[in-house]
Amino acid sequence: MADEIRKDIQTRFKKGQSGNPKGRPKGRKNNAGLLSDAFFKTVHIKDAQGLRSVPKIVAAAEVCLNNALKGDLRSFAKVMDIAEKFELLKPGTIQQEIAVIRRIIVDPKDPDVFEDK
Repeated sequence: MADEIRKDIQTRFKKGQSGNPKGRPKGRKNNAGLLSDAFFKTVHIKDAQGLRSVPKIVAAAEVCLNNALKGDLRSFAKVMDIAEKFELLKPGTIQQEIAVIRRIIVDPKDPDVFEDK
C-alpha cells in the first residue's frame, strides 16, 4: 500500500489553491485577543478621589491588595506573587523619599479624630 499512489491526493486541490481557501474571517479575534479585551475593558470606580475609570484587571488587583491589607492571607500571597513577577520589590525600585515623619495616635473610641504630635 505504501508503494501505491493515491489518485485522490494528487487531484484534491487545484495548483496554487489553499486547503482552506476561506480560512479564518478577517477581523475575527482569537481567544487571546478576546480575553485581552475582557481584561482591559474599562470600569468606573468611585473612591476617595472621586469617580475614575480603570481597566478591569487593575480594579481586580486593587481589590486583591485591599483584601491583603485587611488580613486575607490568600490575597496577600497573590499580591506578593504579582509583585515578584513584575519585579516591584527589588532594591531601588521604590523611588519615594521620606519627606515627613509623623507619629499619629488614634483614639479607639473615636476613630475619626487624629492627634498629631
